[in-house]
Amino acid sequence: MGDVLEYIVDGTSGLAPGGVEGSCIVAGVCSTGTVGKGYLLGKSSDLDGLLGTGPLVDRLRDLFATGGQAPIAIAVPVTGSAGGQIAEVEHTGDGPEGAATGVAVGNADAVVEIVEGGALGTATAKVSEDGGTTWGDTEAVAVNGQISIGTTGATLTLAAGTHEVGDTYEFSVRAPIGPVTKTGSGGPDVTLTGTVKAAADLVLKIMSAGALNVATYQLSLDGDSFGPTKTVPLNGQIVAGDTGVTITVASGVDLVAGVIYECRLLPPVPSITSVMTALEQPLSLFDVEFVYVVGPSDSVDWAAMGAKADTLWNAHRPTFFLAEARLPYASEDLNEWTAAMVVEKQGYAHRFVSVCCAFGEVTDTLGYTQFRNWAGLMAGKILSIPVMRATGRVRDSGISQGSLPDDFTEGMQKTLETAGYATAKYYAGLSSAYWGDAKTLADVTSDYQYIEVLRTVFKAVRKARIAALKSMYDEAGDPLAEGGASGLNYLKANIEMALNTMKAAIPHELADYVITIPDGQDIVNNGVAVEMQLIGIPIIRQIKLYASYIYAGSGFDPRLQ
Repeated sequence: MGDVLEYIVDGTSGLAPGGVEGSCIVAGVCSTGTVGKGYLLGKSSDLDGLLGTGPLVDRLRDLFATGGQAPIAIAVPVTGSAGGQIAEVEHTGDGPEGAATGVAVGNADAVVEIVEGGALGTATAKVSEDGGTTWGDTEAVAVNGQISIGTTGATLTLAAGTHEVGDTYEFSVRAPIGPVTKTGSGGPDVTLTGTVKAAADLVLKIMSAGALNVATYQLSLDGDSFGPTKTVPLNGQIVAGDTGVTITVASGVDLVAGVIYECRLLPPVPSITSVMTALEQPLSLFDVEFVYVVGPSDSVDWAAMGAKADTLWNAHRPTFFLAEARLPYASEDLNEWTAAMVVEKQGYAHRFVSVCCAFGEVTDTLGYTQFRNWAGLMAGKILSIPVMRATGRVRDSGISQGSLPDDFTEGMQKTLETAGYATAKYYAGLSSAYWGDAKTLADVTSDYQYIEVLRTVFKAVRKARIAALKSMYDEAGDPLAEGGASGLNYLKANIEMALNTMKAAIPHELADYVITIPDGQDIVNNGVAVEMQLIGIPIIRQIKLYASYIYAGSGFDPRLQ
């Protein structure tokens, strides 16, 4: 029977797995790729070859531009729909309010004016689609209050009540292919057709005059960078890059040098239903720190994201969501947009959802400059920094890829930040824009109003859980005997070892921690309760400088004290 028997002792190496920081899923609309499939990407990935063009690709470029040396992003294509916009109604007058609804398939700067007052069915109104320059016939307002705005797909619905003469209702309607603006006199008209695949600010500049197949042009997709000079084709059709749109120049009239045609293309957008459907399989396969949903969103969308975050938490996978606020409508100034964002936030709160409302021009790695939301830049920043670090740390440099709108004020930024949005701002004396507080949509009573707090706690919880699993079905020992609670001591030691990796990290991710297993527990019936107090590292969010002036040698000179 005598022999040497070998046994492997496992679990003593000091490894503390469980962290998923530095990884995310990015879901959005693109022109190619399989909907619902996860594409594991890095900085050298061929985004065009894998995903084509579209909002998802644009944001991935932003993410990799700010994501540090080794960001991990899993792209998930989502089914999109046309990205038209119908703005909120601006009512001038004392009569009942109105609301605009529908699907934007045409463009208009709609104005509805009450011509004859009275109740619905009695009052009359006239409609302008060009901001009041020309008007249609005066007609009676239907009993249901609905007034169609030409062939735009938009309908204004007036509320019941006594309508007042002269009241106006104004709002913009923008189809995916916006209206064409022509600068300069003479030359033919142009039309744009196709299905928009990506956002663009198209500018067609006529370089030399002549008929089709003679005149030359330059085309810009971002309103800034122009391609080479080319001859206008004989059929008059100019393909606008990978946007999915074709510009057609009318025949029969010579083009005039110096004339410029401009048009904005609105990108396709996903529905929250299509987003959640597309995320099902990737979330079942990949465990990530956060999910970034590309495209404009509202409180209904945030509620769905919050519900999914709760589901993941209950499945022992703490994950937060990053969303984008919508951009201002064509007829909306930044004061009106800020007020609308505040109202939208008032209806919802969730500590596991963050919404970025910073936007402006972004210069991507291809040299194109586009006007869009900055959540992609923010997502990359999050991936590049330790969990306890604020995205707005000035020492880490500013947002060099973007510039905020000229009329975006400090008051707007503070208002949005107070409401619970993640924002960006300028500091007097510095040139770049910088991130403000990385806010979540949590209520003001919550400890989890900042992404850096959420990231730190989520990492600690994940690591502590894996460490605690080693003690499942272990013998607790005898708590009443001195040194007899070996199982409980082992449980505590493993959790402490896991959290110590965060305390000992360079830079430190936790200042300290306290793990307590309360005495007197009924372990047989209730299991073991472990209290984890995570002591975080404070963030300097405000600095106050107090300056005083003292004459040298006076009685107040501190050097003489």
